[in-house]
Amino acid sequence: MSEDTRYLLWPDGLRPPDVDVPDGYALRTSKLTGRDREAVDALLDGGGQRNGVEAFRDRVLPNGSFVAVERATNAVVGTCSALHDPNAGDHRFPFGGALAGLVVDPAHRREGLGRALAAAATRRLLDAGYDSVRVGVDADRKPALVLALNAGYAPCVLEDGDVGRWRDVFDRLGLPFDPDRCLRP
Repeated sequence: MSEDTRYLLWPDGLRPPDVDVPDGYALRTSKLTGRDREAVDALLDGGGQRNGVEAFRDRVLPNGSFVAVERATNAVVGTCSALHDPNAGDHRFPFGGALAGLVVDPAHRREGLGRALAAAATRRLLDAGYDSVRVGVDADRKPALVLALNAGYAPCVLEDGDVGRWRDVFDRLGLPFDPDRCLRP
């Protein structure tokens, strides 16, 4: 993650999200091998994640990597993984898990696939008993921030200045900011 990464946390006690897969698509788990690996690497590369699957594959929970498949073509058009990841850069999230590699092919965006993939990975982490579930997003990636916020994640405050930085992010997104919604790990 970059220096400008913003972390969002799943609020304690919030029930796991529903996994609503849009019509025309299916969600399934993947071992990130063979054709799935090629497709996921291509999605990650297109989404600006140049290290591909190798960057996180050894930390994916069993049955924790999800792909969205277009039913008509059987093509992999989205991905997201649930990771064991208690450390994030200089920050520690005790018994923490994270969403990683959330990407949807541009031709299939705005269908609800990102939300379904995020929900599946979040549910997998919560079902595994993780105390801290988070997603890290670069502050300039507006669609990813909006998706995480709409999915139920809350802004994470790690340092005193983070509330102001989150206020700036919400201003850029054109969303109302409530500092009481911010969480500390």
